[in-house]
Parts: sequence; C-alpha cells; structure tokens
Amino acid sequence: MEAPRVPREPLLPAPAIPAERRERRPRRRTEEAQEEAVFREVVRFAPDPLPVRYYDKDTTKPVSFYLSSLEELLAWTPGAEDSLNVALVPAQCRQPPLSSRRPRTLLCHDMMGGYLDDRFIQGSAAQSPYTFYHWQYIDIFVYFSHHLVTVPPVGWTNTAHRHGVRVLGTFITEWKEGGQLCEAFLAGDDRSYQAVADRLVLLAQFLRFDGWLINIENSLSPAAVGNTPRFLRYLTTQLHQQVPGGLVLWYDSVVGSGRLHWQDELNEHNRVFFDSCDGIFTNYNWGEEHLVRMRGPAGERLADVYVGVDVFARGNVVGGRFDTNKSLELIRKHGLSAALFAPGWVYECLEKTEFFQNQDKFWSLLTRYLPTHSICSLPFVTSFCLGLGTRRVCYGQEEAVGPWYHPGAQEPQPLFGEHRLEGPGRGWVKTHSCLADAWNGGSSLLIRGTIPPEVGHVAVRLFSLQVPVPPKVFLSLVYKLEGMAKVRVALELTTGDESSCHVGGISALNAETSARHRPRPLRVPPTKLARWAARCGQQLGGGWVQRCYELSLRGCLLQDLFVSFSPAPGSREEEDFVCRLGEIQVVDADSLLSPLPQVQATSVSRVGWRQAAPEGAGPPAGLRLSCTLHWSYPLPHARCFRIHCRPGTGGGPPGTGPPGPEKPTLLGLAFANQYRVVDLAVAEARPGQDGRVEFLVEPVPREGFLVPQAEWGRAALLYSMPGT
Repeated sequence: MEAPRVPREPLLPAPAIPAERRERRPRRRTEEAQEEAVFREVVRFAPDPLPVRYYDKDTTKPVSFYLSSLEELLAWTPGAEDSLNVALVPAQCRQPPLSSRRPRTLLCHDMMGGYLDDRFIQGSAAQSPYTFYHWQYIDIFVYFSHHLVTVPPVGWTNTAHRHGVRVLGTFITEWKEGGQLCEAFLAGDDRSYQAVADRLVLLAQFLRFDGWLINIENSLSPAAVGNTPRFLRYLTTQLHQQVPGGLVLWYDSVVGSGRLHWQDELNEHNRVFFDSCDGIFTNYNWGEEHLVRMRGPAGERLADVYVGVDVFARGNVVGGRFDTNKSLELIRKHGLSAALFAPGWVYECLEKTEFFQNQDKFWSLLTRYLPTHSICSLPFVTSFCLGLGTRRVCYGQEEAVGPWYHPGAQEPQPLFGEHRLEGPGRGWVKTHSCLADAWNGGSSLLIRGTIPPEVGHVAVRLFSLQVPVPPKVFLSLVYKLEGMAKVRVALELTTGDESSCHVGGISALNAETSARHRPRPLRVPPTKLARWAARCGQQLGGGWVQRCYELSLRGCLLQDLFVSFSPAPGSREEEDFVCRLGEIQVVDADSLLSPLPQVQATSVSRVGWRQAAPEGAGPPAGLRLSCTLHWSYPLPHARCFRIHCRPGTGGGPPGTGPPGPEKPTLLGLAFANQYRVVDLAVAEARPGQDGRVEFLVEPVPREGFLVPQAEWGRAALLYSMPGT
C-alpha cells in the first residue's frame, strides 16, 4: 500500500412440444413490450421421467454429470440435455498468457468425493457452503473426483473463466478395475485409445472447459504402457486443435515399465509421459533434492512441472496446512510450477463458522510465492458477489431472504489482504468479503483502514489489469461508508507501458513510468448512455452512493485499479474508516452506443405437474409445476439471465388477457439460453376456466445495467384441469 500522488490518476434448439399440448398466440402488452408467446396445457399427473444423469433424483433439479465407465464415455454424444452444462463464459484474456514460461499455480479441488452442492447447475439453498475466491493467484483449476471421467461442474468453469483461469477435468483409473479398464482401451490397436481420446476432446470442446488431468493409478501391462505415450500425444494434439489454449497434464504414478511407482519428481522413469503432453503433476512426498534433480530432465520446460503439495500434509511432506508456504518457498526457489491439492482443507477440517477468516489466512501466507495475472479485456464489471449469501439483492433492493449458493454467479474477485504504509506512519487498509450487506448479489467488499494525519490519503490496489484502453472509458463506483466515517472515496487508475500515453489531451506519460490518475466525474451523460448512468451521482437507498466518471485516453495501457480514501477537508486527526464497495465498472464508451440485443423466441416445454400435499386443515395446497424455458439471445453479450414469474390466480375467463402489473418473483439465474423451473407453486384452475402463469427472462448485459421490463423475454402458460 502507498499514499497516492494527487492529482494523477453453443446454442441447442429447444425440444419440440407436442402439438396437442401447445398453443402459441403472440400478444403485445404495450407498444414497447416484447412479444409474448402463449402455450396451453391440460394438467396431467402422469410421470415424465427425466434422465438421471442430468437431473437430481430427489429434487429433479438440473445437475452436472460425470461418467463412470468406458461404455458411458464412448456412447456420449452432445444432446439437448447437455446444453445446461455448457459454459457461458469463455476463458477471459489474461496477462501473462498461460504459454509464458513464468512458473504457474494449479489448484486441484478435491472435496469429499466431489459433486456436492456445487453440482446443482441453477444453484441451491445450501447453508455455509465452500467457496473459493483468490482467483488472481491461480492459473489452472482442476476438478477432481474418483469417477472415471470427472466433468467439471459448469458453475466452476464459468467462474474460473471469468477470472482468466483454465479448467481441467480428470480422467482416472484405479485399483484392479482400473487395470482391466486400461487393458480394454490401451492394450489394443490405435483405434481403441483414439476413440477414448476423441470422446474426451469432444466433451471439453462442447462443454467449453479446457482439458484433462490424466491419472492412471494402477499397473499397466507391457502392451498398455507402450501405447500410453501414443494415447497422450494423440489426445494432446487433438485437444490443441479443437480447444484453443487446451491442456493435457499427466499425474506422476505409473513409470515406463508399467509399474505403479510414484516418483515424487520428474525423472528418466516417467519422462516419456511428460514428453507426450503439456506437463506433469508430481506426487507429494518430495524434498529439495528432488527439485534440484528435476532441472535436468525438465530442460526449458521447468514451468510445465507442477510440483504437488498436499494441503492436508499427508505423508512425508515439506509443509501443508498453515505451513504450505514452506513448500511453496522451495518450489519457487527452483523455478518450478506448483500444484496445490485439496486447499479445501480450511473448510473440511476447521470450524465452518470461521471459514472466511481461515481461508484468507491460508492464502495470505502464500501470496509472496503466487504471482498474479492481469485481466486484459473490457467491459470489466464486478459487484464482488461470491456466488452465495443469506439473501438476494438487486441494485440495493432486497429480493429474497434465505441462504443461496450458485458457484457460477461469483463475480470477479479482487486482491485480498492487509496493506500498510511504509515508514513510520500508522496507515493501513484491509479488504475482505462480507455477507452482511450487498448492492447486487449476496455480498460486498468491506474495506477498513486508518489515514494518519501526516498522509494526504491512502489507497488499496484491487485489480491488476493489462488493457489497451479505447479513446473514451466510462467508470462507475458504488459504495457506502459505515458508521461516522468522514472520508472521501475515489477510483484511481494507473497507466503505462506505452510509449506515448495521453490523458485527456493534457498529460503525457513516458514508457519508463507509470502514473496514477483520478478521472473526472461524469456529470451530464450523453442521451444514449442514460440507461447505464441512470443512478450516477445519486444518493441511493440503504446509504449507497454511485459515482460515475469519464476518462479520455490515447495510446494508453490501463494497468491497475485502486480505491483511495482521503480525510475531509481541514481534518488534522487520524481518520478511521469502514467502507463497503458494491460495484465497480470499467466500460468502453463505444460499447454503450451499440443496440442491445433482444430476448426472442421464449418457449415453454417439458411440462410436468404434481398435486401438492395439503398442510393441516388449511385450504387446498394447489399444484406444483415444473417446466423448461428456452429462448434465443447472443450469449457473448450477456453476463447472465434473471428468470422471473408471475403466477396467476388459477381462474378467470379464458382469453381475458394477462394479469395486473404485480411485481414478478425472481426464480433464479441462468447462464445459458435455458432454465428448468422446478416445483413452482401455482393455484389449481377452476372448472371451465384457465389458470395462468407468466415467465419473464431478464437479460443482464455485460456492461452492467438494468434492462427495462418491457424488453424482457416473456411466455405465458395457460392450463386447465382434465375434462374442463
């Protein structure tokens, strides 16, 4: 921390709906409203079995899947049910690229067998779930389980990609059964292992994750081990062709003779596998002598050696748990990459009530050994939401109370930690996530600090960027001060690394220095920006304030994003402050001038009904409706979709039009052009009358503003009881 110088500153088609169950009548609510499609259903309680691979057998909610046998893998082809498992977010541009020779950090997530609450694609009501949010220190994320083919849950993939992190699944064989399975596809001719590799590539390509960790933990016959390097080379070559930036890593287990013998290093016994793919993940029981020996066989590929660190500290390890930094120190000393296995130890083995404190402590001990990577694309928008909370908030308005967990809803996370001023001053700033309040989502970023009287102001760097800046940028900061704090809050940016960077046509910066700028407030936004700037400069509900800025640049590279705090004018005392950040936006002005896409072709299909059980002596419990919504929207323009409903009264003369303008109820979030409604409570239709429920699809643009309800996608379902 330093005192800043001032001023410087793949869509699949919707399943067909049987004609006898469908009626579509386009209708407009207002002149501006989206066309409403109307579908008609007769309530039937016949079961409509859902494929268990894709839907939870207890709740019927959509889930991520894995494959348990070669037969399942070879039979898998992309289908309509797979579309919910397709990642919305491609891996974001980052600097340095993963292909650089800088030592990397891999996180291997292994927790209680995998596919816990994170398997629910549309989220769950899990209380106190595990979450990871120190993404700027991570280069590769591996989702690990003991199923043959571990497909990463799509929520993890979306969040990792949002942070520029590659995501790998796991292909694992173990024990006697694993040996038999390897014989089946490795001991035969080329076609056998190529068929397996082709399916692994297709899974990654279609579901939009980035590759595989290959973990053969059983002995291999001479024929099988002879084909293993060929399998790895073929898999790696095909993956690189079909998945840009794709990776295949080998786990240190089997040696060239076919014997299962962990080496804890790269050496002549396992180098044949290393030479056949993108890298090796070593076993965990190494000492410094192993690291020294690896420099020879690794050659120029030191960064492709991922030295395993078991955070649980099982076996003879240098350091794990809160001593993991001891392992990292040695690994980095020798210029090697690190593979942190099961850092969820802080959640599994320590008090759940202190999870966030323990998680922050664990990563703070490692940060000096974990180089960060930078974001290099716009728009950059974050509400600091962790993808969980005790309530749901939308732009300061509470929508629902109760626990929720949606890993894919996590927004870009900042650099966390405590920063102190150099020298004798007492200034400091500390950042951490907080679930107590939120502007948008379930959490916000809490910043505490002290400004000494001898220092003009203090600042904390939140994000590392490497963005070639367009001529004009708009920025927004939403914050609120807690308690009696009397400080001023401002965004600050650094620019540099370009030979001629001009700020506002006034200041010229040279390539040898980086300079910090305070952009000027955006007071009168152009008409076309009115929607984005609707709250700029206003005191909002709940004490939130939004400040908007414009910055004119030419030939600049945006490097870092800070928030600075300064005392009120005339203050001569030490100032303590607590500030809550709700949102930061950095947007290319030109992107706000292009037309917003429309949600189109909203449809209702895969409808199922069940009679709700009555509770006590009260009124009839009504019906429970499940159905699938589809719509069309260009996904690169969306951060996500918010799905709402307006349940009708269950009666009313047919054809009398839509119900009144009551506020829609939020059902959940979607990260695909599809959403499964599960067990929605609706009233029974009265005899001779139609019941009605309306569904609304709200697009959330990447630039981060509210789309008026008249522009949402909408579809209505009219339903009647049998024989009426």
